[in-house]
Amino acid sequence: MITLPKDDLEKQEILKKIAAKFEEDKTYSEDEVNEMIKSFDVEDHVLIRRELVNFNYLGKDSYKGEYWLKKKELSEEELEKINENQGKINKWNMET
Repeated sequence: MITLPKDDLEKQEILKKIAAKFEEDKTYSEDEVNEMIKSFDVEDHVLIRRELVNFNYLGKDSYKGEYWLKKKELSEEELEKINENQGKINKWNMET
């Protein structure tokens, strides 16, 4: 069973693999997105769906309940920003 790591940078490998299963120029219902994610034998499909949206792999129209693929992987700049933010979080956690 797949569990998302707490580290945002480490999450990207899992999210990227799931995002790769979505087709460009197609909209998906929330049920379709859930089924696609569940096919990976994940522990928490709702969390993964939320993270796919949060990291901009998927777009979401809350009013229509539709999702669509925005990107299959993050750019180097996006990954660097995630790495910087994770470093700040780790530093803060060590201080508290």
